Amino acid sequence: MAPRQSTYITYNEGIDSRHVHLGNLVHDYNHPNSVEPYVEKAYADITEQPPSWATSIQFENRALTLGQDSSNDERYRVVFAEKTTKLDIKEYQSPVSCPKKFLAETILASDDAKRWLGSRINAIKSLSSKVQKEPEIWMLTGFILMTHATWTSLSDSEHSFVPGTPAPFEASSVLAMRRISVSDGVKPTFGFRAAEQTKEVDGSVVHETGKYPGTRMWAAQWQKIEFSVLPAEKWNGGAGQLKLKTNPPKVAVVNVGDITAQNYGTESEELDDEFWDSFLDAAEKY
Repeated sequence: MAPRQSTYITYNEGIDSRHVHLGNLVHDYNHPNSVEPYVEKAYADITEQPPSWATSIQFENRALTLGQDSSNDERYRVVFAEKTTKLDIKEYQSPVSCPKKFLAETILASDDAKRWLGSRINAIKSLSSKVQKEPEIWMLTGFILMTHATWTSLSDSEHSFVPGTPAPFEASSVLAMRRISVSDGVKPTFGFRAAEQTKEVDGSVVHETGKYPGTRMWAAQWQKIEFSVLPAEKWNGGAGQLKLKTNPPKVAVVNVGDITAQNYGTESEELDDEFWDSFLDAAEKY
């Protein structure tokens, strides 16, 4: 049997959940709050019933595998929480996938989103000669929130751990992991610390542990926005078309691709602050 796969990437310290919404558009999914992202507000209050294009599932006493510990490949990073919420843009809504439908009917129906996309596509094309690989645009199509999470570095030879998927712990073990970190009666401490002495829970030996207060995004699914720029005469008002304020006028054809950040790899060029400053300056011109 092939090993389980996940389309989610994980964040070792979590991401502050403020302004984390389905449909957000970013350039750097590893740092989703950088480079002035577009914040979509079609489903901003997740306490409300989700719209027809989204799902929202609540879990109690859940564990999530973040990945192997970078300092010791025999250890895994796992995060535990009493309350976990998983939100997704539905994968399919016949006859077209829901992320594609969401882009066409929600993102491209917003003037703010069209301005953001148009200015960023213009900036990407205007600066393409200065980089080996053009910046990308990614849309947030799913994420996992955990409240007052307990972070651990643990070793375990009995269970299988796959980044971005639930870790193999029953609710009672999740509760035990949360309690050995920092007492639930003590105000949570941001960050983690080495355990004073190793402790074992359900066959797992805990080496480091700590609390992250508040609600944070610990895993996310990002899908790549694909686009092509064509002469203005190609405009026909079809779905996914976006007029660009260029001279001469052009049109962009925009779609949600099948590539996710998880299977994208790490071969993309690392762009520095100087480039991104120039990029934002170029975007403001349009």
